[in-house]
Order: sequence, then structure tokens, then C-alpha cells
Amino acid sequence: MQVIHKTINGLLEEVAAAYPQQDAIIHTERHVRYNFQQLSREIDRSARGFIKKGIKAGDRVGLWAHNSPEWLLSFLGLTKIGAITVPIDPNAAAENLHFILEQSECCGLIISAGATNRKFEEMALAAKKQFPTLQFILAVGDTPAEGMTTWADFLEPAAEVSDQTLAETARAVQAANPMAIMYTSGTTGQPKGVVLDHLGLINKSMVGTERQGITAEDRLCLFFPLFHMMGNTCIALAGLLRGAALIMPCETFDPPKILQAISQEKCTAVYGSPSMLIALIDHPDFQKEGWEKVSKGIIGGAPCPIELMRRIVEDIGVSDITVAYGITETSSWITMTHPDDPIELRVSTIGTPLPCNEVKIIDPGSGEQLAPNQQGELCTRGFLMKAYYKMPAATAAAVDKEEWFHTGDLGEMDEKGYVRITGRLKDVIVRDGVDIYPVEVEEAIYQLPEISEAQVFGFPHPQKGQEVAAWVKLKAGAKLSLDRIEQHVQSRLTEDKWPTHYKFVSDFPMTGSGKIQKFKLAEMGQDEYLKR
Repeated sequence: MQVIHKTINGLLEEVAAAYPQQDAIIHTERHVRYNFQQLSREIDRSARGFIKKGIKAGDRVGLWAHNSPEWLLSFLGLTKIGAITVPIDPNAAAENLHFILEQSECCGLIISAGATNRKFEEMALAAKKQFPTLQFILAVGDTPAEGMTTWADFLEPAAEVSDQTLAETARAVQAANPMAIMYTSGTTGQPKGVVLDHLGLINKSMVGTERQGITAEDRLCLFFPLFHMMGNTCIALAGLLRGAALIMPCETFDPPKILQAISQEKCTAVYGSPSMLIALIDHPDFQKEGWEKVSKGIIGGAPCPIELMRRIVEDIGVSDITVAYGITETSSWITMTHPDDPIELRVSTIGTPLPCNEVKIIDPGSGEQLAPNQQGELCTRGFLMKAYYKMPAATAAAVDKEEWFHTGDLGEMDEKGYVRITGRLKDVIVRDGVDIYPVEVEEAIYQLPEISEAQVFGFPHPQKGQEVAAWVKLKAGAKLSLDRIEQHVQSRLTEDKWPTHYKFVSDFPMTGSGKIQKFKLAEMGQDEYLKR
């Protein structure tokens, strides 16, 4: 492939020049519509606002908000001046938020504000008091709390920044410069900041959209959370860089609003996890006629049940939808099925490597590359992250001297290059596309003094990919209810990490050397919860 050596905003300016009057961003819930010419102007206003705020190239700014036009304008405005966006999960607990702000040394924080978002305001103001590096809070929404800058007030002095200053600032940005730090949870419970550059995100986006067949004529439905790479890169950036329109139905996942937007805005592509798509097509408001223009998209984050794929492709008519596999550390997608692949191939594999990266399967012990159809660790090379932010040891452990990233996933590759994921080297649970690290949940349970031992594990689930169970052993004579354990976990962790099942046990399956066998727990959990 021919590598694109451009910045994100440089390429977006070319797109805006080619398609000035075409729809770029439409947020139906907020009644906001921008064509590419208007979007380009709004990005510049945002960039000027950040320059006026004193933001410089390399500065980190946290983006902790729901899906809104301002989320994307902030992201692209910061990117234009060489600053680094730090997306943060809107459901982040205070401890997680504080860790990210402190570890990344953010100098500013952009949040959702208003009557329905008081938790953002309270937690952001508390963080500002705690961290001297956090100089300002920019609030998106109505009537924010005192001590915050509104979006309107942020933009008002932007006109004072000259065209020359903005142009010179933008020209200084290079394709290899970092533009985002996206945090991904670590096995110790502490997130790792994945440093990404323009080069990786642009080339992965262009190759991924080429595989899907996305063009400037497409209209992509964007309801996946923007803090996640699938939302901000695989859909938003990728679509805009192709000149496609982004249709944003809602700030948070809302099936009726999404279904209405798909129909009214004549969307041609949808993106989501299997559980998200099930929630849409099983909703009482779903009408097949509203999806008559939808033919493309991606199912990612979890294995897609064949029944769901058949229904989407054959019954509803989304004929060219693909299945893809990617990781934040690899600047998004690694493999993807082809739109014309048989349904069976689209559910049994994660497709073939994209032409912008290499993939190999190695023996985890020796590191030697394996022959086709042999199980080993999946490794990839090409357009990787620059590093884990301020974590050189973790970076060295993930990327070897030959620049291969070790995914930690077990898989097989056949003679035609189709890859199948068969398991995980570690015990990471993937439910609805969210990585859940058992040790993090176990540590929360161990905070209860009555607990002797806790084991959190995943087992296969037909819709979610995996489901989560927590089995616990109490200390002798201790009294504690399962409800109390569940309430405690919910108070310590975000909802996407909560176990669904809890159970008291007297012992755990172990090896002869005394190690607990989590694979046996997974088998027991599957028998107990799915085969009733």
C-alpha cells in the first residue's frame, strides 16, 4: 500500500475542499447540521479557542463527555494545533478519572455539563482542586457550575487569534506527532495510556474504509461512545476522511432515537457490538423499511452469533456488513472480513489482515512463527502505538525488538490468511467489546474483610461474547450476603465491569501445585448459567 504522510486536519481540509456542501456531521438529538465547509470553519474556531486558552503543541487535554458535536470539534481542534486529546470514559469512577488526569498531566478537561450531568461537574471541580496541572474546565451544556468555562465563552475570544497564527501553528504539526493518548485498562487494574499519532490513525482508517467500501456517498450511523477508539477513529475519523457523513442520533445509546435517525437520515452503514445491534433490531420501534439504505458497517467487540448475522444480512438486507478485529495499541483494525465473504466465514473468523499491517501466529513459548491452522499468539506489525505513556517497561513487554506487537490473544490463521481467535493468553474477559480484568474486580471484593478468596472469571455467552461471574469463599465463621458483595462492587467499579453472577463456594478447582484453574471455572460457569 502507499503510505499517506499527512496530518488528520491536513487531509480533512482536502476533503472539505472536494465536498464543501456535502453533509459532514448531523446530530439529530441536538438539531445540529454541518456540511464539510461549515465543519472546517467550526474546527478552526475550536482550534483558535484552544490557542487563546494557551494550549500548545504537546499539551494534554482530557475529553470526558457524552457524544456531541462539541466532542468532535474539541478533538479535531486540539489535533489541528498539535495538542494531545485524552479521551475518558463518561462512566469513569473518580479514582479512574484522577489516575488518568494525573498520569497524563492534563492541563485542561472538557466535560458534559448541565442539569443531567452534575456528576461530571462535581468530580471535575474536585479534580481541579487536587491537581495543580489542571488549569481549566470547559463545560459543554447548559448552566454549568461556577468555575467552568462555557462553550460559548470559550469560542467568543477565538476571533482574536489571527489566520496567520492558526496557519503557522497547524503547519508545524507533523504526521508522526502524537495526537491522542487513549487509556486501556491494565491487568493490575491501572490503565495504560496508548500514545497514537496521525500517521497510524490516518492509514488504518483509509485502509479499513477501503475494505468496507465506504465512499463520500455514505452516511455512517455513529452511536458508539466517542471515548472509545471504535467511536472516535473507526467510525468518526474514518468516515470524515472519506468524505462520508456522520449521523449522530443521541448523546448516549438510545434505540428509539437511533432507529429514527437511521430511517430519516437514510443511513447506509451501522457500527456496533452484537448486543447493540440486537437491542436495535429487537426493539418494538424497529421497522425493516427504515433500514432499506443500510448495506454496510462493522460488527466488532465480540463474536457475532450466526443467527444474528443471518438476520442482519438475509432478512434485513445489510448485505455487505463485515466483522473486524482491532486493538487500541495497533491504531485500530488489524483484520477484517470482506463484504462478499460467506456468512459462515463472517462469523467463524475475524477476516484477513489489512494491507497496512502484517499478522503472524507464534508459539508463545519459543516465539517461532507457526504453520497455518496451528494455535498460538497473534502478533501484528505496522502503524503501532508510539508507546505506553511514561511506561517504558510495559511498552517493551508489548512490542518486541522487531516491532511486533504481542496481542495476548490466541488464534489460528488458515492458508488463505483468515484468522480465528481461539482464546486469551491471559484471563482478560471481553464482554460487549469491553475488556474486564478479573484482578481489578477481585481486588474490589477483597476489600470486604469477610472474604477469604475471590475468583472472577468469564465464560462464553452467545450474545455478549463472554459473561462475568464472581465466586467467593468466606472466612470461617464470617457472615455476608451476596447482595452486600454486589453492592460493594457496584460502589467501587463502573457498570461495564460488574459481574452478572455471584456465588458462594467452599473451594475452587486447583492443579496439583495449588494453582486455581480458571478454565475449569469457565466450564463450570457455562454449565451452571447457560445450560439450565
